Formats: sequence, C-alpha cells, structure tokens
Amino acid sequence: MDRRLPWWKTILVACVMLSTVAANAAGEPPDPGDDAAIEGFQKYAKETAARYEFRSQTNADRKFSLIDESILRWTNPVGGRQAHGEVFLWTDWGRPAAVLSLYQVTEAGVVHEHHEFCSLSLEGLTGQRSGQPAWSPAEAGVELKAFPEGPAVQDSARLRMVQMRRLAEQLQADKTTRDGVKRELRLLPKPVYRYESSDPDILDGALFSFVEATDPEVFLLIEARSKGKDEHEWRYGLGRMNSIRLRVLRGEQILWEAAELRWRDALDRPDKAYTAMRIR
Repeated sequence: MDRRLPWWKTILVACVMLSTVAANAAGEPPDPGDDAAIEGFQKYAKETAARYEFRSQTNADRKFSLIDESILRWTNPVGGRQAHGEVFLWTDWGRPAAVLSLYQVTEAGVVHEHHEFCSLSLEGLTGQRSGQPAWSPAEAGVELKAFPEGPAVQDSARLRMVQMRRLAEQLQADKTTRDGVKRELRLLPKPVYRYESSDPDILDGALFSFVEATDPEVFLLIEARSKGKDEHEWRYGLGRMNSIRLRVLRGEQILWEAAELRWRDALDRPDKAYTAMRIR
C-alpha cells in the first residue's frame, strides 16, 4: 500500500508548519485549529510568560520565581465560545504568589488573546513585561482564614496531602453569569501545585482549582501554618479568576463570595488583584 500523502496534503502540512514557525519567530500566536498550531501556541505562551517579572512590593530585591512549565492547560467550549489557555505560576519563597492565564478565545471567527491575572500574594506586588510596567496591584490578593473544624495537622507529608485533598473536597463553588445564570463549578481532583516554602511559618501547602470544563474560575490555597510553638493549623485562601459573581461554600455556609465586577473594573486594570488584559 502506498502510504505517501497526496501532493495537496503535503503542501497543506508544509504551509501549516511554516506559518507556525513564522508566528513564533515574530512573537505572535499561531492561528488555532490543528495540532501543529496548538503546539505552536503552547510554545508561544511559555515564551510570553517568561517575559513577565514580578517582585514583592515591600522588597524590590525579592523576585518571584516562575515555574518552568504551565501548571494547567485548559479548554472551555461553554457558552458557545471556543477558548483555550495555559496557566503559569510565580512563587514567593516557594509559596504561590501570582497566576497568569494566557488564553485565546474565538468569537464570530475572530481570535482574541487575553492575559488574565490573579494575585495569590499576601501583599502587593509589582510587575513588568519585557522591562515595561505591566501588572502591579497594591493590595493583597488573598486573605488566609482558619479552616472551619480543621483537623490536627499530620506530621507526615503524605498524610498532609490526604488531609488537604479532603479539606478541598468539603467545599463547593459556583458562578453566576452576567445574564443571571448560575453554574456549578467542578473541583479538580488533584492540586495544580504542591509546595513547600522557605517561610518558617508554612509547613505545607497546595493550590487547587475550581473549573468550568477545565477552565480555572477560582483558586483555592490550603496551607498548614504555624499558630504557635510547634503547633500548626489549616488555613485557606481564595482568589477569583473571572469577573462575574463567584461563591465558595461549605455545605450551606458561604465561606467566600466575590461580587460581579463592572467591565471597567475588570479589563485592563493593572492596579487590581484580578484583571484581564486585552492583548489583541
């Protein structure tokens, strides 16, 4: 059997590969729609994330560290849009501090690119992209609170991971669209990032995500933190990854609620702990 491609398919494949190479060389994302283009976008997203640099607002010498690879790759066809993205994480002393979801969304046949940011820092941060001012929220991104009826923190790292997953599973989350439609969010079964910190107050921690399809809408931090000499307790913090109304509940109790943001308060706001930058 002749396994050679027809001449027209050979030309088509070559054109796709050339367009992907050209797009990456120009620093622009390739058009979506096939495996080669998706791989090209992933490469482009990683290179673009590396152009960002974040630091502590209170100590400019404390530069945050970018995790080498995307911590989450997502798609979301809900609502009639085709969207896909890569999520990148910067840490401060090993603790999650800043998140970027770099994504493309196709509407009416037009591809748009957004850079969506969420601060998980306990203080303000400053950011640059290729040496130019970028995203620099002055306020903390999350507030840590004691987990309701949290169990005693285990000595074993393996058992602490079991505890963190069970604590996360106690929570539910939902979103309400701008049209008033409520949708339940799904907790990813595994954390998107497990961490140890050089901060002596942090024994252990994990970053979880509530998603729609696989698109992150709420980030959940669970940390074992010092509460005194040789004692630790479980604390949690939550960060929004959407401008609409978001809630996290434990049974009937609302633990956290983020109100719907006006577009002018959500888009292109480098001073806010959550924002979505319209790139193209």
